[in-house]
Amino acid sequence: MITYLLVFALSLFTVALSIKPLITVAIRKRLFDAPSESRKIHKRIIPNLGGLAIFTGFLLAAALFVDISSFWNANYILAAGVIIFIIGLKDDLIGVDPMKKFAAQFLAGFLVTILGDIRIMNLGGLFGIHELAYPFSVGLSIFLFVGFINAYNLVDGIDGLAGFLGLMTALVYAGLFYYAGYPQWTCICLALAGALAGFLVHNVSPARIFMGDCGSLMLGFMVAALTIQFINVAGKAVIEIGSVSVSSAPALALSIAVLPVFDTLRVFTIRIINNQSPFKADRNHMHHRMLALGMNHMQATATLVSVSLVFIATAFFLQKIGNNQLFATLVLVIILLNTTLSIYLYSKKILDEVAVPGSNLNSAGDRPGKPNGAGAKFTSEGNEFAEKVLREVSTEMDQEHLS
Repeated sequence: MITYLLVFALSLFTVALSIKPLITVAIRKRLFDAPSESRKIHKRIIPNLGGLAIFTGFLLAAALFVDISSFWNANYILAAGVIIFIIGLKDDLIGVDPMKKFAAQFLAGFLVTILGDIRIMNLGGLFGIHELAYPFSVGLSIFLFVGFINAYNLVDGIDGLAGFLGLMTALVYAGLFYYAGYPQWTCICLALAGALAGFLVHNVSPARIFMGDCGSLMLGFMVAALTIQFINVAGKAVIEIGSVSVSSAPALALSIAVLPVFDTLRVFTIRIINNQSPFKADRNHMHHRMLALGMNHMQATATLVSVSLVFIATAFFLQKIGNNQLFATLVLVIILLNTTLSIYLYSKKILDEVAVPGSNLNSAGDRPGKPNGAGAKFTSEGNEFAEKVLREVSTEMDQEHLS
């Protein structure tokens, strides 16, 4: 237990203490997310390299406490994670063509599923399917990796949301792997949880830094890996947690990621029906709809995380009803909640104000805008803020030079 606490604490403090210098560097080099379009939620420039700190803290804690000798496919997870991180960082700095991003995501999924053998092998009777043939197992797993990577990228749209959802997911899987007897995977979860907790110290409203694509893409990748590994572990032996036996793992895994996955499918479907590119950005995501109800960022985040926790608790305590019934229940409930919200928004004539047409998606959570090297245009308020920070940085540098 002491080891687990050390993993979490090391990752947390590494990230929390590295954010402030990272913000200073980002401001000096003008590497920030600029509110250059009307559909932007934030109104001032904010550094978007938080994922750099998250990835560093996670790697440090995992490298020191994870026993590689008993975790043979850790190298493939690391290699794929580096690919995802680099493509996300490049997108944050200068922008990346969407097709290149997808190619990197498929490559990462290929490495983990083919070489690392982290793939869904058994659906536990979901849709009447048990053991999966190897080609279908690989294809489904790669699809899951790419889907989760983009789902968590899109959900990163308001202060704290992606971070808190990721923290909740990492802690839930840490508990599941702990009771299943997989200490190395427990450490991986706690390293991720600590990194996200350290980041959230600086990401709650008003956010001083965003995780950017390098953070959200990496988060989605790790959640996909944890999800697939959990389904495989639970398929080999029933996990006993108190009086509850985890016997419907795929449905429980769905409950953990239900909001990002459902929101992505819903938005993509609406765009396709409207003869638009599924990657054309708008303000119709679940967090935009919460803001349309009059909530601020943290109220919206707290509401969505609370709903997610209710889904997880429901799936956990209804394990006995089986995968198919539980899966159907979760899907019906989320559709009912979405339909109710849509009717309410229509009745208040808010939906027309929310669904503002946007341009092509080029940043996390439909949050466009790149550093000025990518051609971002700053508002007057953003310019004033930048110049103020730059003056402060220059003053500090002059004082250091004189001393």
